[in-house]
Amino acid sequence: MCARKEGHKETIVNKQSKMRRALGSGVAGVAALAMLATGTAHAANGTYYSSKQPYIVPQQALDMSYSAAPEGYTITYTEMLARHGSRGLSSYKYDALLKLMGQTASEVGGFVSEEAEQAFMANVQAIIDANVENGYGMLTGQGATQHQGIGSRAYQRNKQLFDQAAADGETIEYESSGEARATESGENFKKGFDQASGSELAGSYVTPTAPAGEGDAALFQKSPDTLYFHKTDNPDGSEKTGEAADIAQRYEDFIENNETIANAEDYIENVDASVTVSYDLLSQIFTEDFLDNIGKKEGQYSWYNTTTGEKDAGEDGFDDETGEDIRNCAIEGDPDELMAQYGEDICGETGKHITSVVDAAMDLYNLYIIAADMQEENIGDHTFDFDQYFKTISPEDGDVFAWILDMEDFYEKGPSYAGQDETYRIAQPLLDDFFKSIDERVAGGTTAATFRFAHAETIMPFAALIGAPGSTQQAPAVADPQTDADVYNYQNNEWRGESATPMAANIQWDVATRDGIDPETGKAYTPLVRMLYNEEEVAFGGTNTLTRGLSSCTPVAEGSTWYKESELKGCLGVDGKRIPSTEEPTITVETGTSGDQQQDGNTGDQNQNAGDGVTGPSDSTKKPTATDQPKTIAKTGSAMIVPAVAAVVLIAAGVTLVFVRRAKRH
Repeated sequence: MCARKEGHKETIVNKQSKMRRALGSGVAGVAALAMLATGTAHAANGTYYSSKQPYIVPQQALDMSYSAAPEGYTITYTEMLARHGSRGLSSYKYDALLKLMGQTASEVGGFVSEEAEQAFMANVQAIIDANVENGYGMLTGQGATQHQGIGSRAYQRNKQLFDQAAADGETIEYESSGEARATESGENFKKGFDQASGSELAGSYVTPTAPAGEGDAALFQKSPDTLYFHKTDNPDGSEKTGEAADIAQRYEDFIENNETIANAEDYIENVDASVTVSYDLLSQIFTEDFLDNIGKKEGQYSWYNTTTGEKDAGEDGFDDETGEDIRNCAIEGDPDELMAQYGEDICGETGKHITSVVDAAMDLYNLYIIAADMQEENIGDHTFDFDQYFKTISPEDGDVFAWILDMEDFYEKGPSYAGQDETYRIAQPLLDDFFKSIDERVAGGTTAATFRFAHAETIMPFAALIGAPGSTQQAPAVADPQTDADVYNYQNNEWRGESATPMAANIQWDVATRDGIDPETGKAYTPLVRMLYNEEEVAFGGTNTLTRGLSSCTPVAEGSTWYKESELKGCLGVDGKRIPSTEEPTITVETGTSGDQQQDGNTGDQNQNAGDGVTGPSDSTKKPTATDQPKTIAKTGSAMIVPAVAAVVLIAAGVTLVFVRRAKRH
């Protein structure tokens, strides 16, 4: 968080992850059905997972009911940006702090009962053990399955394109931020793609100049300047240089020093609703006296992520007075040796802390939501159950936890507040790369597709920059907020982490071209582009949507989701980067909707390739709720699953839904 708060820390490559879990491990049918409920419960029953929402496959992707390219045009290129799939905890922090808090509660009689103490401490230790085994920050089984499914469907959607590319000896480019979980997501995507395509392009890839790793990772170009643009330090420990360094430094300085953002976040964390729901949650476990004594004042309880629980003023991992190593690690041992063996995230950042009841509640909430992404790891002697603490929390109260978590992403990585563009202009180099890739293909390039794998911190600003559905509205620019109306909230803004950047979130552009000369321009026909956001066909809002409140991009025809590239270059991007065009944005040929859209050979097949993730642990067929959908941008070609069908699936899976309704407090 900005100003007085620490930023998120990404992991380095965990050397043991792939040794512990084979790439794309199979999922048993019973487990898959049970875990299917993770996504459907979210949409229908108020399990607010925020940005940890496991990926939900939309019905449109299962039906392949995308609009056909306009008459005379053929899809000749496709490109994608994707977030990594479901992962475990990114580092030893929430679990570490709650363990320290629990130890103090045990010492001072702070638990409501012995049973509550035993259950809480056992759950915390179990999720620690599960993350040690899986690897902090690494993909879970669900994450692998999600990207295998996306890869399979990417081939099926553009089968004609890829079959022709294979026949012509063309290539695919794979890129990664360089972070291990991003690369591993790409490897699983490629696995699903190759399985669906019969491996016809398995060996046809652009040779990286900077490979993201060895083995399967060697196929991926390490591209932190466009896929990890939010930090001056790259995932591999190197530092950015040149323009990329300037962009990252400017962004870091803005977030660190912006008082409007800091004050908005402080207001939301301390608003009565946040404090009340935090007490309601934690009072199931801890006594009122114990909770009342959590704070920053002398004599109150507070915990920092160190071996002593005391504050590390220098945040260097060493005691400020004695110089003793106080780095806190998930297992006992020398921190340097542990990090060399397990990756640096086995030990936590010493600046992380609990200094309020809201801090503690949000740490518990973070364990609850990450558990939704760890269902294959939640087994054996490290089984955990955080759902139990949320069963009596109403959907309205659960919404507050998601709001608190969403606000940081919204303000620091998404649309943020009116009058600024710093939080999303950092994605401009990525947008430039999207257009550059199209132009190179149109100019005769032999790369038929570019698949990029990155992070939520990449998806969110990119979605805001292009005016993607749900990312088209900023919060009021109020320096000293006094009411909820002064800040981002769920009543006045549709942005939600669960729909803007769920696990495995993806933005895909299909490009259609036409041979010959356009009689309207006297030049070659301009390429057409359509966008899929999380595999649903959606409209481009345009960068100006954030400030004007209206779409600034015009499709080729009313109701179409196809746009001329020249139109997109003129309506997407920050000031000084947009390229105005005198070309008419519309065309006169008809556009239609086709189940096979001329290139798909698998119309309506909901039982796609084995291992494609369609019925996997986090790939629900349930469409996100209406509140997740844009209210100002029309969507075309999408299909909805009947809610009753989702209910049948949940009942068949024997699912117990959390956040059940209860009487509202007065």
